[in-house]
Amino acid sequence: MVVGFEVVPCTVMINADPVNKLKPNDKFPNKLKCDPNTVSMPIKQGQPIVFTNEVEFEEGDIKWPSRWDAYLKMEGAKVHWFSILNSLMVITFLAGIVLVIFLRTVRRDLTCYEELDKEAQAQMNEELSGWKLVVGDAFRAPNNASLLCIMVGVGVQILGIAVVTILFATLGFMSPASRGTLITGMLFIYMILGIAAGYVAVRLWRTIGCGDSKGWASVSWKAACFFPGIAFLVLTTLNFLLSGSHSTGAIPFSLFVILLLLWFCISVPLTLIGGYFGAKAPHIEYPVRTNQIPREIPAQKYPSWLLVLGAGTLPFGTIFIELFFFMSSIWMGRVYHAFGFLFIVMILLVVVCAEVSLVLEDWKWWWKSFFASGSVAIYIFLYSINYLVFDLKSLSGPVSATLYLGYSLFMVIAIMLATGTVGFLSSFWFVHYLFSSVKLD
Repeated sequence: MVVGFEVVPCTVMINADPVNKLKPNDKFPNKLKCDPNTVSMPIKQGQPIVFTNEVEFEEGDIKWPSRWDAYLKMEGAKVHWFSILNSLMVITFLAGIVLVIFLRTVRRDLTCYEELDKEAQAQMNEELSGWKLVVGDAFRAPNNASLLCIMVGVGVQILGIAVVTILFATLGFMSPASRGTLITGMLFIYMILGIAAGYVAVRLWRTIGCGDSKGWASVSWKAACFFPGIAFLVLTTLNFLLSGSHSTGAIPFSLFVILLLLWFCISVPLTLIGGYFGAKAPHIEYPVRTNQIPREIPAQKYPSWLLVLGAGTLPFGTIFIELFFFMSSIWMGRVYHAFGFLFIVMILLVVVCAEVSLVLEDWKWWWKSFFASGSVAIYIFLYSINYLVFDLKSLSGPVSATLYLGYSLFMVIAIMLATGTVGFLSSFWFVHYLFSSVKLD
């Protein structure tokens, strides 16, 4: 049994004419002198090139269960622990800010309000101040509500894929010895979690519409087609580039047909089923009424998009060290096996995204909470460009660079949906809990 191998490449100038008369598996006519230091030679257009190999077996003392130890040897464990420690520091810093805001501002007001009698409460209602000023606008329906519901539903689906896949890999169900199980498992989990995407999107849609289930089928259908549509557009564009350059990496047409059949025959029906259950489930009732006429609120001193853009630096600081190992495993062929560290970092990322969305909370929280934590995708894409320039110097040609950037864009869109969903759901829970703690008429 083969438990390991070592490849020594070399290049030798030979006459290719005698080789044309050989049959497959025939022995090479002349003995070659292989110099491992010679790995390249000049060739002319139309010149035939001969490929051959020689195998030499050596008996060793490596046991069959230990054949992967050479590739899965734990290296850089201190770097992984440093990444986790760095993430914990960010979490502690943000948790302190959230705690100060909640205790000094909100909790104090709630305590004072609950200690008053009914007459004093009625008088206070007429003289609202602070966060209570926006009580009638906190749950006002956002712009493009259906798009927000779709993105949150798809984000739940992608986040579920990440959690289940990394958890299974951590427990050893997806070993590097089984090639392709990771991608196959992710595809299968994605289709199954279409039920969760449809359910969350439709139930959020009904919550924003105050229980109206009209249009739930359209929301479910769009949730089923949103992310796969982006993936199909990106993959088709990249496949045209690969086919035009006669690359062997082009996806066969039969595989495209199989993916489309899986999409429309399994993923879409499951998403519609989840949407049906979401339409039947009770919607989440708001704790306060929304005013018909919006309150005039002064403009902020600093633009909101600037704060949202800067908020992504904190989640990125949580994962950037682990991101290097992850990128190296994808683009440099290194075996990634530290799924335990990856699972811990993912949990820390979820906590940081939730805290960032709470720190930047204001009365226009719907979209802001989504993009505050989802803006980490911008920094991941910039890091991908940096990785291309400084770490993938051997990447040749504009087609290869375009392929890399296309797959990186596809990856950061998925990360934006997942992290944005974490921030939105955290803010929704916080705002609902905040205004349900005291009834304001």
